[in-house]
Amino acid sequence: MSPRQLKFLLLIGVFIAAGEVLYPEAGRAQTLSSLGPISNTAVSPPMGQGLDLVHGAEPLGKGRYRIRLLNRSANINLNGLGKGSSYTGGYGLGLGISQALDFSVLVPFLMDSVGGFNKYGTGDTTVGLKFSRPGRLGNNYYHALQILLGLPLGYKGEVRLDDNPSMRPYSSHALDLGVNILLDMHFRHASLLLNGGYFSSGNEQNLSLLVYGIGLELGRRSRWGRLNLEYQTRVAFTERPQGVGILKLGARINIFRGVELELNREWGFLDYPYGSLFTFGLRLHGNRLSGRRLEARNTLYLPTPKPKRVYEPSEVVRLAFVDFAGFEEFKAGKRLVEKIKTRLEPHDSLEVVDLTRYAGIPRQGFLKPRQALDLARKLGVDVVVTGMVAEFNMDRFAGPQVPFLVHLPETRVDLELRYRVIEFFDEDKSQMHALSETVGGGGLLRKTPRILPTSRRDITSVASAAELQAVQEEALDNLVENLLASMSAQFTWIPPDFQP
Repeated sequence: MSPRQLKFLLLIGVFIAAGEVLYPEAGRAQTLSSLGPISNTAVSPPMGQGLDLVHGAEPLGKGRYRIRLLNRSANINLNGLGKGSSYTGGYGLGLGISQALDFSVLVPFLMDSVGGFNKYGTGDTTVGLKFSRPGRLGNNYYHALQILLGLPLGYKGEVRLDDNPSMRPYSSHALDLGVNILLDMHFRHASLLLNGGYFSSGNEQNLSLLVYGIGLELGRRSRWGRLNLEYQTRVAFTERPQGVGILKLGARINIFRGVELELNREWGFLDYPYGSLFTFGLRLHGNRLSGRRLEARNTLYLPTPKPKRVYEPSEVVRLAFVDFAGFEEFKAGKRLVEKIKTRLEPHDSLEVVDLTRYAGIPRQGFLKPRQALDLARKLGVDVVVTGMVAEFNMDRFAGPQVPFLVHLPETRVDLELRYRVIEFFDEDKSQMHALSETVGGGGLLRKTPRILPTSRRDITSVASAAELQAVQEEALDNLVENLLASMSAQFTWIPPDFQP
């Protein structure tokens, strides 16, 4: 078993243990004395992106779909009928109509059995449309507007169980409407989801609701599974105010490619009829544009890799790098050029001319096109690269701090380079093409946090001279990587290996 698998299983164990600690009675079956009245069916679990209560603003993407099967059950004890069980299943589909527009449909299946009597049928169907911005995948921030409609298509027949006032109806006999505003923020290892909306119903028994929720998801890109924590509040303002709070812990485990097993434990507060409840289900992820097959969630939404450029040089290109101007006291330009030469040296298709071997030519500074032309004609080079270091900032005492409480010492180095690449054609260099760009780079060193610092300028807690030099080298290396990546995207004679 790999360390990552072991770590995830440990997290699952912590999740289960937390459920028992927070609510010890959760492990035992809960008995309810009432199932009605029916709630607003527009307040439904997400069929597209999202958790179990909180919807996600991120779009599914064109052609991508998600199938959800949700299950929950509880023991009941209705006056006059006796003991029994109540089951609620939700089966739905979310489909990406376009890159920014999602369509969803949810059909509940309800089944109640009490005192030898049974009732089963479908509940009211919920359909939804969600418009997300930005309408592309791979972003760290999304916002969306969602419209949900609860259609009165549920089973309306009456059986023996309906004579009991505590029995739930399967349809609201009216149209339910909900408008949701969604916001997502995705980080490297976690995602934060925020919801807020207004829900109304044509059934007078269903009060208008303000519903808002917050969710946290961990391990969104993990191949083994994910953990999530969410809280939702539903508030109705009437002569007798009503409110519902739901806290839910959940885990999703990848059991097959594109198939997730989800386990959830919820706790209800205020007027919520369930004290605690265990729910489980399946999620299936797929892409109908790729043969209608299921695909793993952690790979389904990865950005499509750009096709790698074929590099087959037919001749050697001779380059001249003039030491960049600016910040000569740090020898910034010379250090950058030396690092560039080192990176290009393994490539036989590129020949970097050593300017120190020639006299009467400029070796440093930001050359003008006419000066670059003279240099190219004298040395017979095909490309001249020149530029200026516009920024070389070093902050040895960086880092967030709360005065006299805590300080997180950091040392930062930020660089910026304005460069010009001049490419010459023909033997007499009569034709040329120039490109001017700006690239940046940076280095960072974090030190041990300081508790109750007495002075901000404590040199013993920040980078030493050797460490400061190392951060400079890191920033210079980062700048060279960005420079070569930028040139590789613009010129075919630069190998594609430098592209990120």
